[in-house]
Amino acid sequence: MRDTQALFTAVGDQLVPSEAACSPWGELVGGGPVAGLLARAVERITDDPDLFIARLTVDLMRPVPAKPLTVTAQPLRTGKRLQVSEAVLTVDGKPSARATAQLLRRGEVDGVVPDVETPFAGPDGLPDGHLLPPELGLRWGVHDVIQVRWLEDQRATSTSKVWMHMPVPLLPGEALSPLAHVAVLVDCISAASPVGPIFGPWINTDITLYLHRPFEGEWLGMEIDRDVQPTGIGVANARLYDERGLIGSAHEAVMVNQLG
Repeated sequence: MRDTQALFTAVGDQLVPSEAACSPWGELVGGGPVAGLLARAVERITDDPDLFIARLTVDLMRPVPAKPLTVTAQPLRTGKRLQVSEAVLTVDGKPSARATAQLLRRGEVDGVVPDVETPFAGPDGLPDGHLLPPELGLRWGVHDVIQVRWLEDQRATSTSKVWMHMPVPLLPGEALSPLAHVAVLVDCISAASPVGPIFGPWINTDITLYLHRPFEGEWLGMEIDRDVQPTGIGVANARLYDERGLIGSAHEAVMVNQLG
Protein backbone atom coordinates (compact mmCIF):
# COMPACT_ATOMS: atom_id res chain seq x y z
CA MET A 1 0.00 0.00 0.00
CA ARG A 2 1.37 3.42 -0.98
CA ASP A 3 2.13 5.97 1.74
CA THR A 4 -0.05 9.03 1.14
CA GLN A 5 0.00 10.46 4.66
CA ALA A 6 2.08 13.48 3.62
CA LEU A 7 4.28 14.72 0.80
CA PHE A 8 7.30 15.13 3.10
CA THR A 9 8.53 14.07 6.52
CA ALA A 10 10.75 16.24 8.71
CA VAL A 11 13.98 14.55 9.83
CA GLY A 12 16.01 17.01 11.86
CA ASP A 13 16.35 20.18 9.81
CA GLN A 14 15.75 18.34 6.53
CA LEU A 15 12.61 17.30 4.67
CA VAL A 16 12.41 13.85 3.15
CA PRO A 17 10.04 13.43 0.18
CA SER A 18 7.61 10.52 0.13
CA GLU A 19 6.63 8.65 -3.03
CA ALA A 20 3.49 10.82 -3.08
CA ALA A 21 5.67 13.89 -3.78
CA CYS A 22 7.40 12.39 -6.81
CA SER A 23 6.97 13.28 -10.48
CA PRO A 24 6.21 10.90 -13.37
CA TRP A 25 9.62 11.57 -14.93
CA GLY A 26 11.83 9.47 -12.66
CA GLU A 27 13.06 9.51 -9.09
CA LEU A 28 12.45 13.24 -8.80
CA VAL A 29 10.23 15.49 -6.68
CA GLY A 30 7.35 17.08 -8.59
CA GLY A 31 7.28 20.82 -9.18
CA GLY A 32 4.04 21.20 -7.21
CA PRO A 33 5.40 19.82 -3.92
CA VAL A 34 8.54 21.95 -4.43
CA ALA A 35 6.40 25.07 -4.93
CA GLY A 36 4.30 24.19 -1.89
CA LEU A 37 7.39 23.95 0.33
CA LEU A 38 8.71 27.29 -0.91
CA ALA A 39 5.33 28.97 -0.36
CA ARG A 40 5.24 27.53 3.16
CA ALA A 41 8.73 28.86 3.88
CA VAL A 42 7.80 32.39 2.78
CA GLU A 43 4.66 32.33 4.90
CA ARG A 44 6.60 31.18 7.97
CA ILE A 45 8.76 34.34 7.97
CA THR A 46 5.74 36.62 7.52
CA ASP A 47 4.17 37.77 10.79
CA ASP A 48 2.10 40.77 9.64
CA PRO A 49 -1.52 39.66 8.98
CA ASP A 50 -2.19 42.74 6.84
CA LEU A 51 0.46 41.74 4.30
CA PHE A 52 -0.87 39.56 1.49
CA ILE A 53 1.30 37.44 -0.82
CA ALA A 54 0.04 38.81 -4.11
CA ARG A 55 2.73 37.28 -6.30
CA LEU A 56 4.80 34.12 -5.95
CA THR A 57 7.35 33.16 -8.58
CA VAL A 58 9.08 29.78 -8.39
CA ASP A 59 12.12 29.06 -10.56
CA LEU A 60 12.63 25.32 -11.03
CA MET A 61 16.35 25.63 -11.70
CA ARG A 62 17.30 21.95 -11.81
CA PRO A 63 15.62 18.58 -11.20
CA VAL A 64 15.05 17.90 -7.49
CA PRO A 65 16.08 14.32 -6.66
CA ALA A 66 13.95 12.37 -4.19
CA LYS A 67 16.50 12.88 -1.42
CA PRO A 68 16.54 14.84 1.87
CA LEU A 69 16.34 18.55 1.15
CA THR A 70 16.57 21.85 3.00
CA VAL A 71 14.42 24.97 2.61
CA THR A 72 15.47 28.38 3.93
CA ALA A 73 13.81 31.77 3.65
CA GLN A 74 14.74 35.39 4.23
CA PRO A 75 13.25 38.85 3.63
CA LEU A 76 14.88 40.80 0.80
CA ARG A 77 13.02 44.06 1.37
CA THR A 78 10.94 45.19 4.31
CA GLY A 79 8.66 48.17 3.89
CA LYS A 80 5.35 49.49 5.14
CA ARG A 81 3.41 48.75 1.94
CA LEU A 82 5.60 46.36 -0.04
CA GLN A 83 7.85 43.56 1.10
CA VAL A 84 9.82 41.00 -0.88
CA SER A 85 10.88 37.62 0.46
CA GLU A 86 12.95 34.78 -0.94
CA ALA A 87 12.99 31.04 -0.26
CA VAL A 88 15.57 28.55 -1.53
CA LEU A 89 15.37 24.75 -1.74
CA THR A 90 18.74 23.02 -1.54
CA VAL A 91 19.75 19.41 -2.17
CA ASP A 92 23.29 18.19 -1.46
CA GLY A 93 24.38 21.77 -0.95
CA LYS A 94 23.13 22.91 -4.38
CA PRO A 95 20.19 25.31 -4.84
CA SER A 96 17.62 23.46 -6.94
CA ALA A 97 14.61 25.81 -6.76
CA ARG A 98 14.05 29.37 -5.66
CA ALA A 99 10.96 31.47 -4.98
CA THR A 100 10.46 35.20 -4.64
CA ALA A 101 7.28 36.62 -3.18
CA GLN A 102 5.80 40.11 -3.22
CA LEU A 103 3.75 40.94 -0.14
CA LEU A 104 1.37 43.89 -0.43
CA ARG A 105 -0.41 45.66 2.40
CA ARG A 106 -4.18 45.41 2.33
CA GLY A 107 -6.09 48.67 2.36
CA GLU A 108 -9.54 50.19 1.93
CA VAL A 109 -10.52 51.70 -1.41
CA ASP A 110 -13.60 53.61 -2.56
CA GLY A 111 -16.20 51.91 -4.71
CA VAL A 112 -17.57 48.40 -4.93
CA VAL A 113 -16.04 45.95 -7.39
CA PRO A 114 -18.24 42.87 -7.86
CA ASP A 115 -16.61 39.46 -7.59
CA VAL A 116 -16.11 37.62 -10.87
CA GLU A 117 -18.14 34.45 -10.61
CA THR A 118 -16.72 31.11 -11.66
CA PRO A 119 -17.84 30.71 -15.30
CA PHE A 120 -18.30 26.93 -15.14
CA ALA A 121 -19.98 24.38 -12.90
CA GLY A 122 -18.54 23.63 -9.47
CA PRO A 123 -16.85 20.36 -8.52
CA ASP A 124 -19.84 18.76 -6.81
CA GLY A 125 -21.41 16.11 -8.99
CA LEU A 126 -18.51 15.87 -11.44
CA PRO A 127 -16.85 12.47 -11.81
CA ASP A 128 -13.38 11.84 -10.45
CA GLY A 129 -10.71 11.62 -13.13
CA HIS A 130 -6.95 11.61 -13.65
CA LEU A 131 -4.49 14.39 -14.38
CA LEU A 132 -2.50 12.14 -16.75
CA PRO A 133 -3.99 9.16 -18.58
CA PRO A 134 -3.24 5.95 -16.63
CA GLU A 135 -2.62 4.08 -19.89
CA LEU A 136 0.63 6.04 -20.30
CA GLY A 137 2.10 3.81 -17.60
CA LEU A 138 4.03 6.62 -15.93
CA ARG A 139 5.72 6.32 -12.55
CA TRP A 140 3.24 6.74 -9.69
CA GLY A 141 3.47 10.06 -7.87
CA VAL A 142 1.91 13.38 -7.02
CA HIS A 143 -0.04 13.50 -10.31
CA ASP A 144 -1.92 10.41 -9.08
CA VAL A 145 -2.49 11.79 -5.58
CA ILE A 146 -4.13 15.03 -6.75
CA GLN A 147 -7.89 14.70 -7.06
CA VAL A 148 -9.10 15.86 -10.48
CA ARG A 149 -12.59 16.58 -11.82
CA TRP A 150 -12.73 17.64 -15.46
CA LEU A 151 -15.27 19.75 -17.28
CA GLU A 152 -13.13 19.82 -20.44
CA ASP A 153 -9.88 17.87 -20.50
CA GLN A 154 -6.71 18.10 -22.64
CA ARG A 155 -8.72 17.27 -25.76
CA ALA A 156 -10.41 20.69 -25.58
CA THR A 157 -9.97 22.87 -28.66
CA SER A 158 -9.47 26.18 -26.83
CA THR A 159 -9.33 26.04 -23.03
CA SER A 160 -9.46 23.11 -20.67
CA LYS A 161 -11.50 23.45 -17.47
CA VAL A 162 -10.86 21.46 -14.33
CA TRP A 163 -11.22 21.39 -10.55
CA MET A 164 -8.36 20.02 -8.46
CA HIS A 165 -7.81 19.26 -4.79
CA MET A 166 -4.71 18.12 -2.92
CA PRO A 167 -5.89 15.69 -0.20
CA VAL A 168 -2.43 15.23 1.32
CA PRO A 169 -0.59 17.77 3.53
CA LEU A 170 2.97 18.86 2.96
CA LEU A 171 3.94 17.54 6.40
CA PRO A 172 2.13 15.13 8.72
CA GLY A 173 -0.37 16.83 11.01
CA GLU A 174 0.06 20.23 9.35
CA ALA A 175 -2.85 21.55 7.29
CA LEU A 176 -2.09 23.02 3.88
CA SER A 177 -2.37 26.80 3.91
CA PRO A 178 -4.49 28.31 1.11
CA LEU A 179 -1.34 29.66 -0.60
CA ALA A 180 0.57 26.38 -0.37
CA HIS A 181 -2.49 24.49 -1.64
CA VAL A 182 -2.69 26.71 -4.72
CA ALA A 183 1.09 26.53 -5.26
CA VAL A 184 1.03 22.72 -5.26
CA LEU A 185 -1.85 22.53 -7.74
CA VAL A 186 -0.90 25.18 -10.30
CA ASP A 187 2.21 23.25 -11.26
CA CYS A 188 -0.32 21.07 -13.12
CA ILE A 189 -1.47 23.70 -15.61
CA SER A 190 0.94 22.64 -18.35
CA ALA A 191 -0.07 18.98 -18.02
CA ALA A 192 -3.75 19.94 -17.85
CA SER A 193 -3.73 22.33 -20.81
CA PRO A 194 -5.11 21.41 -24.25
CA VAL A 195 -2.74 19.25 -26.29
CA GLY A 196 -3.06 21.51 -29.33
CA PRO A 197 -1.48 21.06 -32.77
CA ILE A 198 2.12 20.87 -31.47
CA PHE A 199 2.77 17.91 -29.19
CA GLY A 200 5.55 18.04 -26.57
CA PRO A 201 5.40 16.37 -24.16
CA TRP A 202 5.81 19.62 -22.24
CA ILE A 203 7.35 20.40 -18.87
CA ASN A 204 7.34 23.72 -17.05
CA THR A 205 10.48 25.44 -15.82
CA ASP A 206 8.79 27.94 -13.52
CA ILE A 207 5.50 28.88 -11.84
CA THR A 208 4.17 32.40 -11.28
CA LEU A 209 1.02 33.09 -9.28
CA TYR A 210 -0.84 36.39 -9.09
CA LEU A 211 -3.55 36.44 -6.41
CA HIS A 212 -5.88 39.25 -5.35
CA ARG A 213 -7.54 37.38 -2.49
CA PRO A 214 -6.97 34.15 -0.54
CA PHE A 215 -8.15 30.83 -1.92
CA GLU A 216 -11.22 29.55 -0.06
CA GLY A 217 -12.47 25.98 0.25
CA GLU A 218 -10.97 22.72 -0.93
CA TRP A 219 -11.23 22.76 -4.73
CA LEU A 220 -9.28 25.03 -7.11
CA GLY A 221 -10.90 25.68 -10.47
CA MET A 222 -8.68 26.38 -13.48
CA GLU A 223 -9.41 27.55 -17.01
CA ILE A 224 -6.24 26.79 -18.95
CA ASP A 225 -4.68 27.49 -22.34
CA ARG A 226 -1.20 27.01 -23.74
CA ASP A 227 0.61 28.95 -26.46
CA VAL A 228 3.53 27.03 -27.99
CA GLN A 229 5.83 27.44 -30.96
CA PRO A 230 7.79 25.06 -33.24
CA THR A 231 10.87 26.16 -31.29
CA GLY A 232 9.68 23.88 -28.48
CA ILE A 233 9.04 26.81 -26.13
CA GLY A 234 5.69 28.12 -24.94
CA VAL A 235 3.58 29.57 -22.13
CA ALA A 236 0.78 27.93 -20.16
CA ASN A 237 -1.80 30.29 -18.65
CA ALA A 238 -4.66 29.75 -16.21
CA ARG A 239 -7.38 31.79 -14.60
CA LEU A 240 -7.84 30.55 -11.06
CA TYR A 241 -11.15 30.19 -9.21
CA ASP A 242 -12.59 28.86 -6.01
CA GLU A 243 -16.29 28.15 -5.64
CA ARG A 244 -16.91 31.81 -4.81
CA GLY A 245 -15.23 33.18 -7.93
CA LEU A 246 -12.00 34.47 -9.46
CA ILE A 247 -8.93 34.59 -7.20
CA GLY A 248 -6.11 35.29 -9.67
CA SER A 249 -4.02 33.76 -12.43
CA ALA A 250 -1.04 31.47 -12.99
CA HIS A 251 1.57 31.29 -15.72
CA GLU A 252 4.38 28.90 -16.65
CA ALA A 253 7.21 28.85 -19.17
CA VAL A 254 7.13 25.44 -20.85
CA MET A 255 9.50 23.54 -23.11
CA VAL A 256 9.54 20.18 -24.87
CA ASN A 257 10.66 17.38 -22.54
CA GLN A 258 12.98 15.22 -24.61
CA LEU A 259 12.43 11.69 -23.33
CA GLY A 260 15.04 8.96 -23.49
